[in-house]
Amino acid sequence: MILFVFVVLVSVVDGTDIMNTRLPEETAFVSKVEPYQEVEPCICDWYDTTEYYELDIECKCSGKKLLHIPAYLNKTLTKLIVTDSDIRYITKNEFNPYKNKLRDVTLGNLPYLRVIEDGSFADIPNLRTLYISHAPQLKFLHGLLMGVTSNKFYSVRIVQTGLHEVPDFSLLPSENVMQLLDLDLNKITKLTRNSLKVIAEQVTLNYNEITVVEDLAFNGSQIGKLNLRGNKRLTKIESNGFKGLQSLRELDLSGTSIEKLPIVGLGELETLRIEDTPSMKVIPSIYDLEHLKVARLTHPFHCCAFKYPEQHDPQRHAQYQEKIKKMCQDGTFAVDTGQTTEHKRRKRWFHEDYDSESSGLGYENIERVPSPPKDWTPNLEHFKGHPNRTDHSHLNPLRGKTIQHEEARPMEVDEDFGTFHAKSAEMTGRQSVVAVCGNLAIRTPSVKCYPEANALNPCEDIMGFSWLRISVWFVVVLAVVGNLTVIVVVLFSGGELTVSKFLICNLAFADFCMGLYLLLIASMDLHSVGTYFNFAFDWQYGFGCKLAGFLTVFASHLSIFTLAVITLERWFAITYAIYLTRRIRLGSATKAMLFGWAYSIFVAALPLVGVSNYSSTSICLPMEVNRVADRAYLFSIIIVNGLAFALIVFCYVQIYLSLNQDTRHEMAVAKKFALLVFTDFATWAPISFFSITALAGYPLIGVTKSKILLVFFYPINSCANPYLYAVMTAQYRKDFFLLLSRCGLFKKKARKYTLNGSHHSHPIPLLARANGQCQIIKANHTDDTLI
Repeated sequence: MILFVFVVLVSVVDGTDIMNTRLPEETAFVSKVEPYQEVEPCICDWYDTTEYYELDIECKCSGKKLLHIPAYLNKTLTKLIVTDSDIRYITKNEFNPYKNKLRDVTLGNLPYLRVIEDGSFADIPNLRTLYISHAPQLKFLHGLLMGVTSNKFYSVRIVQTGLHEVPDFSLLPSENVMQLLDLDLNKITKLTRNSLKVIAEQVTLNYNEITVVEDLAFNGSQIGKLNLRGNKRLTKIESNGFKGLQSLRELDLSGTSIEKLPIVGLGELETLRIEDTPSMKVIPSIYDLEHLKVARLTHPFHCCAFKYPEQHDPQRHAQYQEKIKKMCQDGTFAVDTGQTTEHKRRKRWFHEDYDSESSGLGYENIERVPSPPKDWTPNLEHFKGHPNRTDHSHLNPLRGKTIQHEEARPMEVDEDFGTFHAKSAEMTGRQSVVAVCGNLAIRTPSVKCYPEANALNPCEDIMGFSWLRISVWFVVVLAVVGNLTVIVVVLFSGGELTVSKFLICNLAFADFCMGLYLLLIASMDLHSVGTYFNFAFDWQYGFGCKLAGFLTVFASHLSIFTLAVITLERWFAITYAIYLTRRIRLGSATKAMLFGWAYSIFVAALPLVGVSNYSSTSICLPMEVNRVADRAYLFSIIIVNGLAFALIVFCYVQIYLSLNQDTRHEMAVAKKFALLVFTDFATWAPISFFSITALAGYPLIGVTKSKILLVFFYPINSCANPYLYAVMTAQYRKDFFLLLSRCGLFKKKARKYTLNGSHHSHPIPLLARANGQCQIIKANHTDDTLI
């Protein structure tokens, strides 16, 4: 053994080539000997291998004094590493002394390197890997591979440089197949036509500055896995961007800003990743991605497209059905759709003696997953408000066919497969699928899609239930018409603007906004019935949902605030009935309502600036609870509304107790008190109860059932308030008929109100205090007595 080491040392000093000398059998197990040569600024180690009994020599060169590739190293070196030097220029002849045996080249942390001359790696027959990293001034390498003749060129990694465009990989030998082409963390701005032509198992262009992928960008390439992750400026992939690309099985476009995915060239795709891409609007149809098995997307509603292909792309589904029907008419009673258990055999690209596990060239061994640069952040602009720039008018809703509310479950054998059902067609395997005339045994291939539909985003229409879709329009009419009528009558009936009129007008406007919210929800539901997931992005992340969410939060808070002020005003008027100077004046009421408007606008605007959001569900309510701020926001809403409800109940109880015994037992008064309190309770209690349980981590209902609360409980106040606080009062009836008389209608009725002296400007009846209690002085008509 000592003799062998001595022979090696002598050979190195003499420059003798021992690479072709077959090592003795007994020394083949030796892996490394201490450094045998140190020539400033390089250190060389030698290794022997059991494979072909060859000797590997690795030299590491570094230092600020190193300005060129050293030419004095052993001519048989196989691996050259140059790092931390001030090299500025590499000529095409600097690797010539080592080209006979050189296999691996690493150039790292070269801050001043600007040029690698074309053909620098030409005629190196055994070149296997090339790794260039941390060279910020290296911008163009178009002819980097000019003259490369190696057929074993497995890996090129150009990482964290100033590279502006992709090198010309068509210069590689046509029979050469790469395992990894890594161009991560560079400055590449676009992929132009024919910019990349290569045969590789994996190509990565992660975390560049790519803005567009032009047509035929990968023309002539054969790529197994293509990664474009983290290019947050990538907004457009032209319709033929992947045309000419073959053998693509995996595609990663996560962290980009694309809005749609072209389908040309993706026919063999099996795995699709478009995560952290909120701008993505509509996903391609399963009929365009026939071999797709796994999809990892951004929005849950996109997964619904794979679950309901008929609704997602009715045109392609109709073509598929027509194809089956035609085959049946031609006498083919069973048609194999081509969905088989095993995958098609693909060409084996790599040499039989090449072990990808031990090569250390795949991401699994290099970096597992490439890390983004320190200054890289996901593009969240679309969450804040993505403009509706795409016309989806071609996605016509399927009238009469709705996506129901039931959870998806496996289909039973005896189901009717010829029509669309709420239950999705699932496949337990990739078994052969046979289309039988008149019936489809298995309708569509199964795709494992994430994130799956969840409680906030189930695969259903906005309303979920057909009967709910009809009911919501009745509620819309009641809320919009009732409150709009009150506003018009109060504002245009003439007469003095009293505190009562002022407060009633504010209340009617708040409830009118609630009606507008329901109108927006109902209209969008009608427009997207049956195909909501095709419109989900434009709705939930567009202006419409943000407006609807703002309206409902603003309306609910302004309404309950105004109700509290009205209740306090009535309680104050009754408590100090005999003190005519102790009343809430119009100025005080105005100041109170200004505060209420400011508070309501502030609370409604918070989800627009990142505290929870209106885009998490189709009904545009702030249900996002991912952060502490989100939970605090929702808890504060519940607490404030609860306090307001308690105040209203307390004041009405006090008013009732302040009446004398005779008046207190009148059913009219008791019923009105009960009705006012009940409407407030019916609105607040169910919503608060289920909200608290959900915030506590024990949700009792999902979004589907919460839509029942949305239609029948949430807007109760908005529907009832105009009738309880205005329409049913004598003052409103007087103002109403006086307004109509101006238009030439109901003049006799208006004259009757004028002659009868129905001039009370306050809906509260006249009160007198006797023995410390308030007593109602009855008017001519009992229905004028309203608390």
